[in-house]
Amino acid sequence: MLVRALKFRKAFEYLSVYDLNYKSLPSEEEWNRGEKLCEFLKPFYVITNLFSGSKYPTSNVYFTQVWRIQLLLMKFSSCDDAALADMAERMQVKFDKYWEDYSLVLAMGAVLDPRMKLYLLEKAYEAVDPLTAKVKVKELKDNLILLYNDYVARARPSSRVTTIPTPQELITESPLEDDDFDIDIFDLERSIGTGVSNTKTHLDIYLEEPRLDRASFPSYDVLGYWKDNQHRFGELAKMARDLLSIPITTVASESAFSIGSRVLTPYRNRLLPDNVQALLCTRNWLRGFAESEEDENNNQPNENAISGLRAGESSMP
Repeated sequence: MLVRALKFRKAFEYLSVYDLNYKSLPSEEEWNRGEKLCEFLKPFYVITNLFSGSKYPTSNVYFTQVWRIQLLLMKFSSCDDAALADMAERMQVKFDKYWEDYSLVLAMGAVLDPRMKLYLLEKAYEAVDPLTAKVKVKELKDNLILLYNDYVARARPSSRVTTIPTPQELITESPLEDDDFDIDIFDLERSIGTGVSNTKTHLDIYLEEPRLDRASFPSYDVLGYWKDNQHRFGELAKMARDLLSIPITTVASESAFSIGSRVLTPYRNRLLPDNVQALLCTRNWLRGFAESEEDENNNQPNENAISGLRAGESSMP
């Protein structure tokens, strides 16, 4: 609504000239505040639609969007407009609490985006809080390695590169004699020199490979990448499939970053927590987060039933 009104700014000015009864023309300061407010809220609108839409994105998208929200809050917390600065500061309080408990699993999903990997996540952490960036990156990498090792342990041991024979195999297959001693030593040194790569896991190889350029791949099928490279990365590709398939709508962004309170219908507010969770999850899976007239119509019979029960209880001796 505000965005549409800004498009007709000149029209409102002409209206005040031709219609003397029009007395509510916004001032220049109010127009400027409206523009800043739209600039501030538009990213939240876009990100909320991305998270809560019917076409759910993969989990690698989540980290970058939350990071953009943080940069936006930092920018407007120090703006000249006192009202916007106050709004951003109150939202920052909720964001800081949310950021402290940020899911490492979703951060792992971002690492498994070949356009990001650990490098971009480290830069993002530094932009948010340089003091804790190294600690968070180390914690993320350690947990990523633990999870990968768990996948490898549950599968056949095929996560190491074993195409080159080990030095021990070379020695046992070719007994050292005076005539071919120099040749065997040469083969041994060559095997030892390349044997370092044998200890690298698929996770190490993936992280060391160059990142894809985000400018060249602004929208990229990350799941397709892991499907095409499954023959190269083995269990890491399976881990990526599981992590990237996590629905990022598990925590609704409306409640995570809104300065208001959560909204529940009076009927849902009386249900047990397990029943509320089942109802909300089922509804979101079927319809997304769009409002439905059916919900409003269904609430009235429930309210009448509850009122009848209360009336019956009050009439009992």
